[in-house]
Amino acid sequence: MRTKRTKQYKRLMALYSFSFGFREPYQILVDGDFMYTALKFKMDICKQLRTVLLGNTKQMYTSCTLAEVRKRGEGWSETEMALEQFERRGCSHKKRLVSSTECLASIIASDNPHNYCVATQNESLRELFRTVPGVPLLYINRSVLIVEPPSGITLEKVKQIEVEKTRAPHDEIKFLKKANSSTINKNNGEHAKKQKKRKGPKEPNPLSRKKKKSDSSSALGDTQKSVKSKTYTKEKNTNSIKRKHDELSDDINNPIPLKLQIKDGKTNKNSDHID
Repeated sequence: MRTKRTKQYKRLMALYSFSFGFREPYQILVDGDFMYTALKFKMDICKQLRTVLLGNTKQMYTSCTLAEVRKRGEGWSETEMALEQFERRGCSHKKRLVSSTECLASIIASDNPHNYCVATQNESLRELFRTVPGVPLLYINRSVLIVEPPSGITLEKVKQIEVEKTRAPHDEIKFLKKANSSTINKNNGEHAKKQKKRKGPKEPNPLSRKKKKSDSSSALGDTQKSVKSKTYTKEKNTNSIKRKHDELSDDINNPIPLKLQIKDGKTNKNSDHID
């Protein structure tokens, strides 16, 4: 198998694994036409399936498929023997067998709950299964085993699954909403209980306040002020007496001349003392 095709099939099976839960061994429902074509081209179909799907596989058939092959005559005896080597998948048509197409369609149903791959040469059957999301389809084209690319419905389902994975579950969303509402109500109740304190006048900084003076210190201060006041008064009186004494001494030592004492024909009172 070519490297490019191998990478494509690897991405394809990864898509089915992550989005729809496919696991090894991959279960493959095989119909009579597919097995007949594989024998015609002498293909080792089990090996080819493992190579294409890049993993272990489990081939399966139904009672309805085997009964349809038997009805086709001796030319299909080899196909019958090849199918009987695979695992039989039980169906609900034991009492009344139906065609292989109808039987496989009932097993796949509308959502392929058991994650089956379908290997068939029937084009109408493949067309039917393209309308069901998550069904890998295989067929043989000139001795080459082909895995069909995913259908448009499958790709739409993959996108939907990816979106759902990113969203939180409904129960989780409901729980979060309930928890959020209860938290909000609790916060509102606590906020209502708390009363805003009115700011009053601030007390002065105790470090910047002066300490009150005691009675003894205030009395001592008053005494000191009184002593200073008396000392200042005494010094003032002493200075005044000294100044007067100095002035008197100056008058005695430096008598005023007579010419200066007579002014406008009048004599000064001190003229009597000049003689």
